[in-house]
Amino acid sequence: MKVDIYIQGKTKNPARLERAQARWLIVCALNNGTVERRDGAVMLNNATTKRAVLTAFLTALQKFNKAAVIKIYISDDFVRAVLINGWLFRWKANDWRKIRLNEEVRHLDLWQQIALQLNKHAVSFARGEELNNKNLKEMEWRLNNVGC
Repeated sequence: MKVDIYIQGKTKNPARLERAQARWLIVCALNNGTVERRDGAVMLNNATTKRAVLTAFLTALQKFNKAAVIKIYISDDFVRAVLINGWLFRWKANDWRKIRLNEEVRHLDLWQQIALQLNKHAVSFARGEELNNKNLKEMEWRLNNVGC
């Protein structure tokens, strides 16, 4: 069984927005050849897109009731970098403080829950050209043209 999780934020604007939006999509290719899809959207009032992306990611991870091998596609550059570079687990080892400047981690509540969920699974992360795929493009189109 092959499982992919896609996370797409509506904008790259780092400012707090009246309505921040993000979408999640889980695609599971079963051993019998069928493909199951589950998706959803997150809309947060007075929040940043990054918080919406993290909330969508956590929501998707919470859909699993047992361990899985998952490939994760995240459109947000910072969130993807945190996961690929192992910063999440370095922050955890540093009492949830950033390593370089010893600052508090933003969105700590979400990062802690995501770390707990990721520990249950074997995960890999899409990089570079893998992020230029039809699922993320379709999710972006839906966010911009249909809304949540």
